[in-house]
Amino acid sequence: MSVDFLSDIEQSLDRGTVLFACPSVNSGEWILSKVLDELRPKAQRAANSKKHELHIYRIVNAMDAVNGDSFLVVRKFLDPQTDGTPRMHWALVDTREASEMMRDVSQGPSPYFGAVIEETYKPAL
Repeated sequence: MSVDFLSDIEQSLDRGTVLFACPSVNSGEWILSKVLDELRPKAQRAANSKKHELHIYRIVNAMDAVNGDSFLVVRKFLDPQTDGTPRMHWALVDTREASEMMRDVSQGPSPYFGAVIEETYKPAL
């Protein structure tokens, strides 16, 4: 279940796991990884494809987010991949209130996360 997947992420963050995320080339898709080096080429590829600057974010528990941080929220749960991996349509918003309003509640209140800019990527010329 997708909400369980998000709850697992939330619990992992509470235990001190470091997690990073960046937008994918495809709109609404995000790539999550514990390894920053894995995301760097994907972030550059997405910046080149979208032709605008984008960021890799360090994901934190929503309660640990401070003024100026963004929030990463699941807008819609999609059908899982054939191997059972959850698929979600994500959105990055500026406020906790927007996260509360935008999150998918079809499977119960889904957790959302604070997003702190870790690195910035500009499209290659």
